[in-house]
Amino acid sequence: MADKSRHPKRFHIRKDKTNPRRLAYLALLMFATPPAWPLLAIGVVMVVAAALFHGWAAGYLARAGYAGRETILTVRGPYRHSRNPYYVAHLIMDLGFFLLAGRPLFFLLYFPVIFSVYRSWVVKEERFLEEEFGEGYRILKREVPRWGFRLKPAPARGSELIFKWATFMLNREWPRSLSHLSFLSVFVGYFFFGNPFTYVNILVRATAIGAIAVWLVLRDVYLVDVSQKSVGWVLMALTSAAITTVFLIQAPVWEPWLGTGAWISIGAGLYFGLLVSATACPGFLHIVGKKEEDVFVRPMCQWYVLGLGLGLLSCTLGGVWLGIMVPWVLWALGIAGWAPLKMVPQRLSVSMGLMMLFLFSGCFVVTRQLT
Repeated sequence: MADKSRHPKRFHIRKDKTNPRRLAYLALLMFATPPAWPLLAIGVVMVVAAALFHGWAAGYLARAGYAGRETILTVRGPYRHSRNPYYVAHLIMDLGFFLLAGRPLFFLLYFPVIFSVYRSWVVKEERFLEEEFGEGYRILKREVPRWGFRLKPAPARGSELIFKWATFMLNREWPRSLSHLSFLSVFVGYFFFGNPFTYVNILVRATAIGAIAVWLVLRDVYLVDVSQKSVGWVLMALTSAAITTVFLIQAPVWEPWLGTGAWISIGAGLYFGLLVSATACPGFLHIVGKKEEDVFVRPMCQWYVLGLGLGLLSCTLGGVWLGIMVPWVLWALGIAGWAPLKMVPQRLSVSMGLMMLFLFSGCFVVTRQLT
């Protein structure tokens, strides 16, 4: 079934099946340690088997954009062994990657999160399929497990479906399989040559993951009912602000960066700042053939890039965390219905003001680096 958005009462959540996996894989890349030989071998087998199982399912049933398959109850191929081969393949593959990263115990933290997301989708999909196919689907539920794998295939039913490469390609399975195998090769490389991220400060790695996580949340979770107010979200915003304040006071995050790390931070900060400045310039987006939402999907994304840019120009972890958490708190207040933000106004004065702010800040930190 297609990856549709979830619609809670107050806010909209997009990509809730993919974002947790993205963050988990990023964390594994950053914090992987070479596993023992047995874990490496088991992990490789699990990832390859899961990729094949996922591809097998992709060749039988189009998940999106293939109207001819929407009325077909597929009880062929992998669906004779498991009702949800995609989800089962993902869980097996995820465990394999955790083993390859030498972090099998971390899977115990990840599994409840991703399984709860998958289960909520499966329940909704099964309700839809039972309404659509009636007794035929109820028979399938009795014969084929939801999460397990039936070794002896259930009786084939429905149309004479066979594995088709056209369906496999329609599901974009080829690039997906290549990405999984590429990720697998990275961990095999870690095993033989070590993880280069171990030379990066742990707080820096955690900050990178936090910055990406907050970006995904601000982009994919947004308010849809502005008429409601929520005290709970206000409390979460205040709690986040309090925790951030304690962290910034107690943690060693204010030592200025020097060398290559500082220059990368300055370059990224200037880029982010000038990007926001350009989008605030009247007529600029029209000249380049873009709309504002093509650059920043949500207003909060624009404010986040602005804050993160200023944080990066500080060349300190504390400044970066301020750039991350201030937009986060504002986003939570917006979800609460108390402080919804709009896009930065498209005015020449605003654009020039932002540009001068970032250029002066950039000149200051460059001068500090050179002295």
